Amino acid sequence: MKLGISLIATAAVVLQTVHGYSSFKSRIPNGDRVPNPCQVGTIWAGVGHESAVGADTRNKFGLDFKAAGLQWTVDLCRKDSDGDGLTNGQELGDPDCVWKVGATPARTTGLSHPGICEFGSTKCSNAWNVCPKAFSCPAMNDPSVTVRNFTINKNTPVPAKETTYVCQAFELNNTATPVHLIGSKPIIDNKNVMHHMIMYACSSKPNQTFFDAPQECFMARSDCNEIVNLWAFGLEGECYNNNTGYRIGGEGYRYAMLELHWNNPAKLSTYTDSSGLALYFTPNLRKYDQGTAMYGEGNLVLPPRQPVVNFNHTCPSVCTEKYHTETRYITGAGIHMHGYGVQGRISLWRNGTLVKDLHPLQAYDYNSPKMNMFDPPIEYRRGDEVKTECYFSTLKSNKTIYFGEGTSDEMCLSFLSYYPNNVSKPNSEKLGSCIAVSGINMCWVQSGIEPHIERECNITDMRNGNLTEQVSAEMTANGCFSKTGCNPKCRDYLNNTLWPSNACYDPKRALQMTETMATGYLINQSRKPTFIKTLYGQSFCQQEVAMLSTLDQKAATISASTTPTTNQVLGSSYTGLKSEHLLIIIIVCSCLGFIIIIAILGVAASKLGGDGFPKPTDGADKVPAAGPQDNKAYLYNEYENSASGHKTQL
Repeated sequence: MKLGISLIATAAVVLQTVHGYSSFKSRIPNGDRVPNPCQVGTIWAGVGHESAVGADTRNKFGLDFKAAGLQWTVDLCRKDSDGDGLTNGQELGDPDCVWKVGATPARTTGLSHPGICEFGSTKCSNAWNVCPKAFSCPAMNDPSVTVRNFTINKNTPVPAKETTYVCQAFELNNTATPVHLIGSKPIIDNKNVMHHMIMYACSSKPNQTFFDAPQECFMARSDCNEIVNLWAFGLEGECYNNNTGYRIGGEGYRYAMLELHWNNPAKLSTYTDSSGLALYFTPNLRKYDQGTAMYGEGNLVLPPRQPVVNFNHTCPSVCTEKYHTETRYITGAGIHMHGYGVQGRISLWRNGTLVKDLHPLQAYDYNSPKMNMFDPPIEYRRGDEVKTECYFSTLKSNKTIYFGEGTSDEMCLSFLSYYPNNVSKPNSEKLGSCIAVSGINMCWVQSGIEPHIERECNITDMRNGNLTEQVSAEMTANGCFSKTGCNPKCRDYLNNTLWPSNACYDPKRALQMTETMATGYLINQSRKPTFIKTLYGQSFCQQEVAMLSTLDQKAATISASTTPTTNQVLGSSYTGLKSEHLLIIIIVCSCLGFIIIIAILGVAASKLGGDGFPKPTDGADKVPAAGPQDNKAYLYNEYENSASGHKTQL
């Protein structure tokens, strides 16, 4: 499924992703030279955003830096965050608090950490003097374990643009004898641009071009979607549960695709990189094969200037009952949002009762997310439900925020590490992802369960065309497809009959319009024009009803006020702005609405192509594959205009 694959690739980094990379260091004097008080002779990983230890243990300077808007200010410079008797500026080489971004600090030697009091000091008022726990994976030191480095080609140029994804393929183990992948460590060549890395196991051998050299890619490839390794800034490595590993070779995975996300905010063209991962393998197979499952909502629309915007997703029991062949055991759970995320929760439910909060509702920080590990693991039975809750704040945004892979876009996704994992089955057959588009779960659509009813809308009737043909006939009888707009009879039908009684078309439900578009794409190709006509017609009328209602309310307010009326100002012959006199405005707005709906429908159609959806029967409705540049490639989709029979380029 195209949407599921892009989502898997986009957000896999949730497991421990961090955005506290070099761009934060550049905002602090000597940010890349601060000594590590926990390990003599080394440099601290991330002053300001202590990604190595997580949000709950961020040191006092990190908190002060965040409170200062992630900027070096005079007040922050003059503070003594760790209480050791020295100001932050003195510790970081800017004693006079005059440093500006890009300048050379007054002093580049004799530095100390502004957020961690030197051990043994009696001056500290700050209790944060505990070093982060060093990465430890004893299993990697076993004599039977072998390590292999997988890095992209040496000196690969980094494009002069902020966000780039590149992929390179590798052969992991193409023998009949399987081994278990038990962990990894990062190999970072260029810390200035590295954002995160993900290693995907492939069910078949990738195209040779990906072996020859790294290629720009739109996230994961369709046949490489099993997440087996990842790295994000501040992480020293991964170490799997002692009872689990990813089966490599034999009946397991033989090839892998390494994906690098470069973040180049300076948009410099002189960078190169050859980063990658060191993977650790053992021939002593562990008891279980490990897997990763993803859940979440694939269509986000966050209005600007809102204190709280909430999106919830449930992977329903019918999906886990159908696709889980046995009880799973959860070893880890993490939630993923971007910069607007403020709180998140993941919970496991059984028969309508809460089993456990896998990730309790708590503050979320994109720069320092958490991965909750479970030992012993949590039992995840067939028929259980996983709920993901995301809370966003857009108070600092003056524009609407949408779902996307960029850091300025948003996501609402969660991940579970689990065992056992049936490596002989593709992700689509074992519920490797449970994703919804505006509340419609793709796993349910693909399952063939009928009648399929979600949120009181009969999806089965939407898919087979019965509902849309009925609504279309009723709208036709009520004059909803008049060339002169939406007449009073149609408005009355929509207001008093269709919308109050039909959950699949009720516009008062915030995401219902998108839902009907998504399900409409599943309708038999021969019936698609009926659905499109119905959707367009009721959408235009919906706009008109809302517009006329607003105008009539304003007219009533004016007439009830003591202020001289428009009639008094313009003369008694003027009768006011009544809805019946706005036909020309309505027609113009309807035309604009028509264009907008086509664009939205094109996006929905392109994102919902793939497994579980009927493929186009002719060239007119083919959806081109997304290009490597960005997710906006989905917008460039030729979609047949059922009214004129001509193709419209979006």
